[in-house]
Amino acid sequence: MRIATFATTACLALLGTMVFAQSVTYDFDRSANFTKFRTYTWVRGTTLSDELNHQRVVRAIDAQLTARGFSRVEANPDVLVAYHASFDKNLQINAFGSGPRIGYRSGTATVEEIVVGTLAIDMMDAQTRSIVWRGIATKELDAKASPEKKEKGINKAAEKIFKNYPPAGR
Repeated sequence: MRIATFATTACLALLGTMVFAQSVTYDFDRSANFTKFRTYTWVRGTTLSDELNHQRVVRAIDAQLTARGFSRVEANPDVLVAYHASFDKNLQINAFGSGPRIGYRSGTATVEEIVVGTLAIDMMDAQTRSIVWRGIATKELDAKASPEKKEKGINKAAEKIFKNYPPAGR
C-alpha cells in the first residue's frame, strides 16, 4: 500500500513538471511552394490587448522572418502573417507523504494555479488566403517577470517556432 501511495504522489509531482515544459509544434500544407514566398504583410489575428507585449511579439516574429530572407511590404505580399495569443489556467498539485508501513500516515498537498500561454503563428498564401504554415508554442508564464525576461521569453518562443520553417525539403 505504501508503494502505491508513493507512486501516486510521485506521478502527480512529475505530471506537474511535464505538463508545463515548453511545447512547440508546427504543421504545413504539403502542396505549398515555400520557395516562392519572399515578402509578407501583417493581418489581424487574436492579438494581445497589452500593447507592450503585442509589440514584443511582432518584433520577434519580424526578426525571425527577416532571418529567413523575408521582406515586410505594405502591398502585394506573398504571404499574410498573423499571430494568435491565448491564456489558460491549470492547477499544479505538489504532494508529499510520509509515515510507517503500518499505522499512522501523514501527508501534505498544495495546489498552485499556473498561467499557460499559447502563441500560434499563421502564414497564409496571399493569393489563395489559405494557411500554408502554422507554428505553435505553449509554455507556463511568470506573471511577475521583468520586461527583459518577457522579451527574452517571447524571442525564444518565436525562434523555436520558426526553427522548422521552411519545412524540410520544401
